[in-house]
Amino acid sequence: MKNDLKMACSSAVLILMFAGAPALAQTQAQAPVAAEENSGSEIIVTAQRRDERLRDVPIAITALTSETLSRLHVDNVSRAELVTPGFTWGSQGSDSFPAIRGVRTSLVSAQNDPVIGFYIDGIYQSRTQQQSIPIFDVGRIEVQRGPQGTLYGRNTFGGNLSIVTQAPTEKEEAGFTVDVGNFNSTRIDGYINLPLTETLQVRVAGVFQRHDGYVKSTTPGIELNDLNENAQRVNVRWKPSAELEVTLHAGRWRRDDAGAGSYGYKVAGTLINPQTGFQSINGQPFAVNPSVPNGAPNVAGRDVGLPVTGGAWTNDWNYQPFEHIAEDYVSGQVAYDLGSVTLRSISGYTHFTAHRSADNDQSSKVFEAYGYGSGVQEPNTRSNSFTQELQVASNGAGPLQWIAGAYYLHDDIFETYQQKVTAPGATSGAFRGDAALKTDAFAGYAQGTFAVVPDLLKVIGGVRYSHEKKAFRFADFVDAAPGTYDFRTPYSTTTGGPSFDSWTWRGGLQATPDRNTMLYATVSTGFASGGVNDTGGDPAIPESYAPQKVTAYEAGVKARFLGGKLDTELSVFHNAFSNLQINVYTPRVSYFGSAGKARSNGAELTVRATPVPGLHVDATLAYMDAKYTYYVSGNNFYGLSGGNDPVSLNLAGKRIPQSPKWKNTLVVSYDIDLGSAGTLSPQGIWLHSSDYFTTDYNTVLDHQQAYDKFDASLRWTEARKRYFIEAYGANLSNEAVLYSAVIGRRERVQVSYGAPRTYGVRIGAAF
Repeated sequence: MKNDLKMACSSAVLILMFAGAPALAQTQAQAPVAAEENSGSEIIVTAQRRDERLRDVPIAITALTSETLSRLHVDNVSRAELVTPGFTWGSQGSDSFPAIRGVRTSLVSAQNDPVIGFYIDGIYQSRTQQQSIPIFDVGRIEVQRGPQGTLYGRNTFGGNLSIVTQAPTEKEEAGFTVDVGNFNSTRIDGYINLPLTETLQVRVAGVFQRHDGYVKSTTPGIELNDLNENAQRVNVRWKPSAELEVTLHAGRWRRDDAGAGSYGYKVAGTLINPQTGFQSINGQPFAVNPSVPNGAPNVAGRDVGLPVTGGAWTNDWNYQPFEHIAEDYVSGQVAYDLGSVTLRSISGYTHFTAHRSADNDQSSKVFEAYGYGSGVQEPNTRSNSFTQELQVASNGAGPLQWIAGAYYLHDDIFETYQQKVTAPGATSGAFRGDAALKTDAFAGYAQGTFAVVPDLLKVIGGVRYSHEKKAFRFADFVDAAPGTYDFRTPYSTTTGGPSFDSWTWRGGLQATPDRNTMLYATVSTGFASGGVNDTGGDPAIPESYAPQKVTAYEAGVKARFLGGKLDTELSVFHNAFSNLQINVYTPRVSYFGSAGKARSNGAELTVRATPVPGLHVDATLAYMDAKYTYYVSGNNFYGLSGGNDPVSLNLAGKRIPQSPKWKNTLVVSYDIDLGSAGTLSPQGIWLHSSDYFTTDYNTVLDHQQAYDKFDASLRWTEARKRYFIEAYGANLSNEAVLYSAVIGRRERVQVSYGAPRTYGVRIGAAF
């Protein structure tokens, strides 16, 4: 009766969440872990498409278990950087820009693909906005650093982010957390696990969270960067025999709020030559919006633009934006053990939409001086993707271990970018551009290891062939009547269907001189898919651009000391990039192209220690030198410089964006045993980053200075670990961290920052 009551209470929490009860949090509020996935101190990962101990895998991986996710309050993927060397988070609107070892996603239109892979339960997510999905009831997050071109293929150019949700167990259990904090934040999440029969289990989980916006406009009543979202998931596991296992996943995600704009939520300024008053790439920073006139000369006798309001979390919009995100997905895995091999099928379908808006001139004015009139940007994206993968993997403990597979992806994307002109006195009408893109990608792969010297030395080898075809149609419309949006006939259309082929491979050596030490050295390759352009009938714009390539050299050692009290991982790497996909600017047109080369060199250290019972220390240290070695770009500022700027720029030697030379983190927690009174656990987190840039131009306006961030929490857990209460604070130093910058209309630099200081209280229970 008592257990029934507990289950009923948890069921009531989940019913409220599925019914739409509002909730919110700035930090993770995961319930106490009722069933840890990993036994003992060993962490199991699937980076090589099979279950292996983390310290046996010859890849640089950070694995965040459910216990770690709870300790670090990970409510979104961005907080993985707290324990991941060489990983820096960025975002722009609802687009996520993770960066790993000098690789970051920066092109986010329909015809572009991410360059860091993102997977949920083995299913590829093709849009950058999908990476902002809330984290709840997750068993593990793996951050795989370096290209994963052999086993994962396309668009794992810089690495992978892989989320593995909690699998159903044979134990009847439930849990929930409630979190409240500043910015009127509330978050509720919970789960129920039910073994229906001896062979069938089901797990239901959900989360709801909301908070007020932390970006305020100088126009009263307008705010951005709020949150109002909910997500639910059902996982089913059926194991009718020792040989057969079937796992099914179904979920949904909804977000309806103001969001964070489209391409940066505030204007930082522009670069101006103070002697001439003209804009220049070599000019000095002026905090003005060059898209909007000041109404009087303000630099060298010229009107260079309206002054902008300072402060990372203040902007000048006079329009309240919106953001609507919806995702529905189903996936499944079927595994059958034939004895010598295991057959596996992995299938997934995802329907995703993202509709958002932004103030086009990013000012409080009601009109612009430069042709478009005051208006609204509305990007609207829809994606329907299906993936199917078949694998066969060796079993047993023989000298040869291998896996082979075939992969198919169909991704149907439709994106509309619209500028609605609303102001009186506007000099032109609205604009809309439609992009329809269908991708069919096929791949076959194989990878294996052979023990040349049993229990001492293995040879690693693998290869993958990838082929994809992209059929596209672009249509551009202009409505010459301001204030009306009756788009009928496009003024230009572009169609085509290029194909791309890529071979990727991996080779190396792996040595285990003793049971606590593993050394490896590998060479691997990866690629990011080629793309297409909206030519508008202009012969100067190429229809497509080639895949970008990387060859990565890595050596590392993973070692365990002091009877398992100390785990260390050290890796050094050199990445050589070619055919980098960039925005190409000319005095007349701009388009996407493949040009340029770059390299990144670095070293990464991870330390996990439990020197005495109850004391947990996680530390990382990363050094990286990432620069362009060949990169000739058009100069955005040329047409606004009065003829004083060069038409093109040589960016060789510039630092790759979001690539700090030094980054280190330290997480220290201590469980103080209070006997029958429970456990008291203080925790402190420190993140330090050296400076970095956020655009290829490396200007002062897109420069992030070195910074330090601090988090702290104090948790009390009941003696039987059934419930806890915790006070927490994140970004206690209130650092304004530059997440992204983009050069927008009339070369205004538009920026986005991470969240300010947040704090609150959470309670949780597990039954």
